[in-house]
Amino acid sequence: MIDQDADLGQLYRSEEADPDWYKTNIPCQVGCPARTDVSNYIGLISQGRFDEAYVLNRRSNVVPGVLGRTCARPCEPVCRRNKVDGAPVAICWLKRAAHDHREYRHLPERPKITQDKRVAIIGAGSAGIGCARDLAERGFAVTIYDMYPAPGGMMVGGIPVWRLPREVTREECDEYLDALGIEVKLNTRVGEDVQLTDLLKEYDAVYIGAGCMLSNPLTDPYNKVVPGADLEGVMAGLPFLEKVNFGEPVFIGKKVIVLGAGFTAMDCCRSAIRFGAEKVYVLYRRSKEEMPSDEYEVDEAMLEHVEFTYLCSPVEILSEDGVHVSGVKMIRNRLGDPDAGGRRRPVPVPGSEFIVEGDTVISAFGQYADTSWIPAKELNLEVNRWGIPLVDRDTWMTSYPGLFAGGDFTEGSRNLISAIADGRDAAIAIARYLGAPDIPGETAVEIELPDFRRGMVDDYESIPYQIIPSLPLQKRYSITAESETGYSAEEAVTQARRCLQCQMNIMIDPSICILCSGCVDICPYDCISMQGLSRVVKGDPLHEAAEGWEGGADMIIDEEKCIRCGLCIVRCPTDAISMIQFEVKSANDRWNVSKLPVLNVTSSPR
Repeated sequence: MIDQDADLGQLYRSEEADPDWYKTNIPCQVGCPARTDVSNYIGLISQGRFDEAYVLNRRSNVVPGVLGRTCARPCEPVCRRNKVDGAPVAICWLKRAAHDHREYRHLPERPKITQDKRVAIIGAGSAGIGCARDLAERGFAVTIYDMYPAPGGMMVGGIPVWRLPREVTREECDEYLDALGIEVKLNTRVGEDVQLTDLLKEYDAVYIGAGCMLSNPLTDPYNKVVPGADLEGVMAGLPFLEKVNFGEPVFIGKKVIVLGAGFTAMDCCRSAIRFGAEKVYVLYRRSKEEMPSDEYEVDEAMLEHVEFTYLCSPVEILSEDGVHVSGVKMIRNRLGDPDAGGRRRPVPVPGSEFIVEGDTVISAFGQYADTSWIPAKELNLEVNRWGIPLVDRDTWMTSYPGLFAGGDFTEGSRNLISAIADGRDAAIAIARYLGAPDIPGETAVEIELPDFRRGMVDDYESIPYQIIPSLPLQKRYSITAESETGYSAEEAVTQARRCLQCQMNIMIDPSICILCSGCVDICPYDCISMQGLSRVVKGDPLHEAAEGWEGGADMIIDEEKCIRCGLCIVRCPTDAISMIQFEVKSANDRWNVSKLPVLNVTSSPR
């Protein structure tokens, strides 16, 4: 396999196609924190095999029906399809399609408890469920403690029902954990109903995956608490969403101001619309380009008549009667130098204050971890300045033996898929700590795909990207009606066909290649070229193998450009070119998901 070496200019070097190379050559899989086998599950959907795609997804994602509606989609910006027509494969929404159109529920068989060690997990959110699932499958008895009345963490407390119906979380959290034999103790606060020190005595290991449950304070550009933040009508985003999601009374005025522009802010402003607010404003301190939420979320909010104002920060919450909110005094900003996170700092412009009237203010400035319940001194636990336990990033263990922590609790508020990946990594470390045998290493397998002719029988290159279907605007004003209706089965199959299937790779057999250049001529994206051996880096194995040749040449493949059409295979007169599908075999299913025992499930009609 040959790649161009950017550091060496026009020279080339050979690359050994080992498991590590293949992994980095599938950008969507690399972009996913949980290393989901995107290419293969989308390939299954393109064949209408939704049940298999769902089971395959669940090996890495744990909750594919949830993520198909709520994932932050880090895989899509790196999708190679962007280079073809400027739009990625709809990876997230196709994940939802696998959930929506499968025929069976696919609840797992309860694994046998084969280990004599017990594990407690604090938090039934993404990290906790990911960790619990993998430990249960390794044979450990697992108990989860959670303060909410239902498992799911932010899936049930922080994401509104109109985005994520509760029948989805009930199946993928409640029923799934029950099928695995994982005990879940709900409405239980560690630190109040049970103490961390008691859990450490009762269990052989404890994992803290409690997430970020406290809202950041409402502050001005100088990081001081905004005057009037305690007025009636001012509330933080997460407590507001918790009330919405758990059916508690919520007062929303006619004019609602949302401060912030992350995913929580988008859920708050769009929920306010559904509660009947006449005007909803989102005020953000940076420009639209720096917004944490994605463009699709913003577009949907604007469609629902949410108004956005950028480059402004709050300096005072106003009140006409001294009790209730009447508006917010804002100051305009300009963007300065980048901060530690790489985004340009908002700098207030003196004398640019203005007022936005409103009777409800929701601050959505992010969340942080609650550590008040951790007896750090009693445990002689090493913590940072915020009281968060320090962990070894290789083992996820704190300085207290047997106490592990991870997910958003230690890493800060991020997204569901990152927390799931952290929880699964922690499960491997906990199992190793408790003496379970290590999982065997990975081995690479190349499978030749005979008579590959996709470019001659499929119009995948010209299929346009389709936004997921949603309710018409007039039907969206319900706090319980799911806003997005999802792809039909036919639409999902069509969208899945857009995938370039990056787990496949062109191979050229040099022993029968006659250097006719036919593949170069027919390649639609100029990803194959013939290069003289003088262009190969000296000392490269290819260069050494050709030592003594004069005027020799070799075929160079640019993987970044290849769309896996197979036209070069058809054109080659000596059958020197073939399409190879790459798979990794491993007992740890993080990568070994293309050959799952799909039938090893307790399947019942939905």
